[in-house]
Amino acid sequence: MNICIVTEYFPHSCDLDIKGGVEVCAFNEAQQLSKFHNVCVLTSREDETEEFYIDDIRVICCGNSRSYVQKGSFINRLNFMRDAYKTGKTLKDIDLVIGYNFITYPIALKIARKLNSHIVARYHDVWIGRWIETMGISGLFGEVLERYFLRQDIDLLLPVSDYTKNNLLKYVSEDKVETVHNIVDFPTVESESYKKPTIACVARLVEYKRVEDLIRAVSIVKDDVPDIQCKIIGTGPLESQLKDLTKELDLDDNVEFMGFVEKHEDVMKVVNSSKIFCLPSIVEGFGIVVIEAMSLKTPFVAAEIPPVVEASGRRGGLFFEPKNYEQLSQQILRLLNDNKLYESLREDGYKQSLNYSKEAIGSKLNKIFEKIS
Repeated sequence: MNICIVTEYFPHSCDLDIKGGVEVCAFNEAQQLSKFHNVCVLTSREDETEEFYIDDIRVICCGNSRSYVQKGSFINRLNFMRDAYKTGKTLKDIDLVIGYNFITYPIALKIARKLNSHIVARYHDVWIGRWIETMGISGLFGEVLERYFLRQDIDLLLPVSDYTKNNLLKYVSEDKVETVHNIVDFPTVESESYKKPTIACVARLVEYKRVEDLIRAVSIVKDDVPDIQCKIIGTGPLESQLKDLTKELDLDDNVEFMGFVEKHEDVMKVVNSSKIFCLPSIVEGFGIVVIEAMSLKTPFVAAEIPPVVEASGRRGGLFFEPKNYEQLSQQILRLLNDNKLYESLREDGYKQSLNYSKEAIGSKLNKIFEKIS
């Protein structure tokens, strides 16, 4: 088959120089599908590069050069959408077009209709009714796009979790939906454990990731564990506000903002070296970084939201009530103080992570796509 993937962002090398879970999903699946099919990717232009290859994957850059964003950037996003469609409709002999997020679903749909191809959407979360609350006024754009897309004649929606599938069934028929979990490309990293008890967090610094809850929890944990450390990887619009909170709580010696770490391997080294991984986010489609932590035998503490519970199988870590930073601090202290529990979670989590191998998920996707072609 000739497959066209439309994703707002895509790495420029196999070093996984990417910023978020959707991009990880698109990259891993493009790699697996390219073993069976011809794969072309339409994505944003990040520099002057117009086209390049990653192994057998052809990557075409569209729109004006721009940096990574998760909200806003309305004009640049419209420019990307227009240019991606203009490029996509000229592609030859495309059998299947796959969209990977709300910005790219309408583009993929229009390209598929123009080329008389099948259309599939890789679905991470349903945000209808939550766009403006979560993203501010710019969320109105997403609300309109998502409602429009789910009213269209789509061949197949592939949610990354049963939680997302159940939310989709409010808007589409069940025969159009099939769950396929995310691939986890298990990191192989060598690193030494930090000398001080350390919590790692990998998250965009936006409101729904709730990094502030982790910082407040660290302030409480510090009373019992004065040398507690917290390493936060990620950037975003709340960075200054979160740094101010850190200073206000007298945590300058305990919390380190590491910013954007370019290489995925270096991100995983931090997770591997840490005692605990924390995901305080209240909005996730899957929570792939939790599975990555489990594969490294780093127990997690996460907000108890359905996608992360489903992905982890309640193995490999502890949960806390979303936004309840006092409960988060208690779960962190449990892991730091109970060695038997800690070792049990390490082993159980590792076993659970093996359910998400790239070979298993890649084979499942291939069979699904061959059926609809």
